[in-house]
Amino acid sequence: MVFDLRSFSFEDDAPPPKSFSLKELQVATHNFSRDNFFSERVYGTLYRGRLADGSPVAVKRARTVFECSEEQSETEVQVGRSISAHQNVLRLRGFCQTKKELLLVYPLMINKNLRYHLRLRPDRSTQPLGCTTLMRISLGAARGNFWRALIMHDGNATEGTIQWPVRVSSSSQGEDSADSDSDSPTYRLYEDVYVDTTYADGRVEFIAPEYLHTGKCTLRNDVHAFGKVLLELISGQPPAKHEALPYGENLSLAEWIGGFMSKNELGRLIDPNLRGDYEEEEAEQLLQLALLCADGDPSIRLEMSEVVRMLESQLLGQDPSSRSSWSQSECDSTPYYSIPPSPSEMAL
Repeated sequence: MVFDLRSFSFEDDAPPPKSFSLKELQVATHNFSRDNFFSERVYGTLYRGRLADGSPVAVKRARTVFECSEEQSETEVQVGRSISAHQNVLRLRGFCQTKKELLLVYPLMINKNLRYHLRLRPDRSTQPLGCTTLMRISLGAARGNFWRALIMHDGNATEGTIQWPVRVSSSSQGEDSADSDSDSPTYRLYEDVYVDTTYADGRVEFIAPEYLHTGKCTLRNDVHAFGKVLLELISGQPPAKHEALPYGENLSLAEWIGGFMSKNELGRLIDPNLRGDYEEEEAEQLLQLALLCADGDPSIRLEMSEVVRMLESQLLGQDPSSRSSWSQSECDSTPYYSIPPSPSEMAL
């Protein structure tokens, strides 16, 4: 998440994350035992634990202490403090920092994560997520969670042009494509306020293409990530799987999905676990919304507040007149905000 400090004031009375001692977290995780091992990530290792008050937690232990991880940890503590009361964000419980250790403490997601419920469920003891639940998850994610944070402030925000190479499908090249130089790169340009950073974490398919190529991170990167999450919610499949198929046919993701919708074959794109229990019109609207948010061109992506309004209209019946306006033409000049992947409601 890109956290825009320029337009946000921290709450003075917000409860700060607790400073844990290393001994407390060693006891909580049984000295980071193999039995408490949860997963290995880019930043280090994740462990399950239980604090002295009995509450289950997840402890993120950095692999090494160096400038980058220290800066990132401090950023998470700062952002975690400011949004600790947000119902759709996994609250930072606390941290531990010594000369040799960097650890962050979060509540343990006892309901497991989204990937588990969409694709794993190894014992099939849990019911697949229903359409209403998926809608609630998408709305909760749009309202506000993040995985890793980057703070944008007056000292590091730069306004300028971002240029990055893009893949052009044969269908978008027109009739003269045979005469064009296929080896010549095609570039997209747009102006925005960005932060220069070499830091990139997470699954590549959720990271906006302009950030991958330029290292310039903007608020629109978060919108792209949300679009990919929404697509995963609808289809039950990871974005990487969708990206591979249309590229084999020399199509963009939007062209590939649009082909199924134009042929009234929407069912081929929807999670089979829903077993047809969904309204086709609503499913198509959600797909269009996902594509607008995840578009390779940042100027096409929606503002997150607009995304929330659209999802609220569909799930909660608010502002029903907006339901017919989920089209690119209405959103071409929309301003931008931020925030991606999901939270406590989504149990990610």
